This record gives sequence, structure tokens and C-alpha cells, in this order.
Amino acid sequence: MAHITQGSIKTSQQISNIRESGKYLNELLLILRDKTKAWIATIELEFIAEHFIQTHTLSWAFKWYDWFPANLCLSLNDCVVHGIPDGTILKNGDLLKIDAGLIYERWYSDSAISVVVWWEFANPTAYDLIKTTKNALEAGIQTIQPDKDMFSYWATVNEIVKESWYKVIKDLTWHGVWTAVHERPYIFNYPHPDLRKQFYKPGMVLCFEPITAIISNNFYEKPWDEGLYTVHGDLWAQREYMLLITDEGYEILSGVIDFE
Repeated sequence: MAHITQGSIKTSQQISNIRESGKYLNELLLILRDKTKAWIATIELEFIAEHFIQTHTLSWAFKWYDWFPANLCLSLNDCVVHGIPDGTILKNGDLLKIDAGLIYERWYSDSAISVVVWWEFANPTAYDLIKTTKNALEAGIQTIQPDKDMFSYWATVNEIVKESWYKVIKDLTWHGVWTAVHERPYIFNYPHPDLRKQFYKPGMVLCFEPITAIISNNFYEKPWDEGLYTVHGDLWAQREYMLLITDEGYEILSGVIDFE
């Protein structure tokens, strides 16, 4: 993790293409946010994403990546990540994480939002967890400066989450993105010592994604299930922004920042 890997620094043309991919992804995430309502099955959201990809001449980033069978990761309530869309019907108060990725020509984008079905009125605790996660992410990225190490980001995110008495899920990383949905560097959401050895460089494109829970700080796997689940069965939330590191700091390329 201490080294800048080949491909980590993007050219201006590559950045332009990734930026375009991110614009499409923001549009898709807003559509999915608005369609996330009670009585809709998660597979219907998958069909919406498939239609969007086909009509905009895009390609899927997640589908068949490590044999994952869908365009969207739709993880419900205690499912942390990697939930597969199916016939599950959403109900008021559910907490749904929508994680999506697109390919524009050869260039990937990746971001995630969390939504309470019927918003805060149906599940105030879940809504507060979502807001805390978003606030922690946005405070964390304020620490980004070229040539600065990445420890301050983690420290800021962790402090804000702990102040609200929530937990950060350990051992799930944020990551680089370019011509693959996950690329080096892989960076942990807890105080891993390598965070002091990994530095921001202009031209990097990184996905920052704190994942939080009410009381759990880790996850477990179920047999024959792609999803990862909180160890205490409690609610989780995630927010993921794809950022370009610039000479001045950063630019958000995808992640939808205009709603709570």
C-alpha cells in the first residue's frame, strides 16, 4: 500500500472519460433513489438499471465481476454489502443500500447511497445513521491534500461516527478505480498502519466508502449467499463518493451529493 501502482495516476483524457462515466452514474442513482418505495421488489430496481445501461449505450461494471450476477448491489437492513436483487418486497422503514457501477467506453465509475423507504418518518434511527455516515464521509474528504498521508481521513470519519455512538465496519476497504471496478490502492476503514505510508497524488481516482452500523463493527458470511451481514443483526449504512485527487484537493466525480 505504500507505493503508487502503475495506472494510479490518470491522464487528462482518462480523467475526462471517468468524469463522464460518473455523470451517468449520478443520474442513475437519482432515478433509483426516487424509485425506492414500499411494495417494489428489489429486482425491479435491477431492471431499471439494466434499461438505463442499455438505452445510454453503457456497459455494466458489477455484473459478472467475480461472478456477481447483477448490475446493482442492493443490500437490505442487516446485509452490509453484496446483496443480490431478488423478489424481496420493500416496506416502509427498510434501509436499502444501492451500490452501482457503470462503464462509459472503457472507464469505470462506482458509488453508493443509502435510503430509508419513506424516509426518516418510517425509521428515524436508520435515517440518523445515514446522515451520520454522509457527514463523516464529507468531513473526512476535507482532510485530503496532495502528498498528505491518508490517516487523517480515517481518524476524522471514525471520530464523527463514534460521537453518534455508531460503529465503523472494519475490514472493508475503499479503493482505486479506473479500467476495473476495484484497483489498488485498497485502504482500510480503521487505523491500519499503512495509512500513514499511503499518500494522495494528483491524478488518482479513489472511491471513499465508510460503512457503518448501529452496534456491529464487523460482518459474517452466510453459506450460499453473496451478502455480508452485521454480526449482531443490526442496521448498516454506506455512502460512497468517487473522487479525483487534484493539485488543490479533490473533485467529486460521482456519489450524488444533493440529498441527505
